[in-house]
Amino acid sequence: MGDRITATRIADVQAVWIHEGFERSYRLVTKKKDGCASFSFHVTLYEPNFDTIVRGDGVHEVVLYCLEGESRQILEDGTEIQFTPGTATYLPRTYEYRHIVGPSGLKIAVACNPPRE
Repeated sequence: MGDRITATRIADVQAVWIHEGFERSYRLVTKKKDGCASFSFHVTLYEPNFDTIVRGDGVHEVVLYCLEGESRQILEDGTEIQFTPGTATYLPRTYEYRHIVGPSGLKIAVACNPPRE
C-alpha cells in the first residue's frame, strides 16, 4: 500500500456520519485503506438548511472545495464566505465558523493533512 495506484468510488465505501441525518462523508483515499501517508481525500454531503458550528481539532489542516450546492461560512470575526461551486476554503488546524447550508444541500471535496484514518 502507498506505492500502488488505487481508485475508489463513493459507492465502494461506507458513509461516515459526522452529524447523523445531516452530514455524511465518504472517505475515498485514506492512510488505512490506500497507504496514503500525507493526506486523505473525502466527499462530504450535507442535507439542505443544515446549520452548525464547525471547529478545528488542532491536528488537521483541511481544504474544502465546493462541488454542488451552496453554503455560508461565517467566521468568528463576522467575515462571511459565500461557498459556491468552484470555491476552495483553507482551514488551519485551529478554527471555528458557523456553517449554514443552502436549500439545495451541499456536496464538497475535502483534503486533510495529516490523513484521517
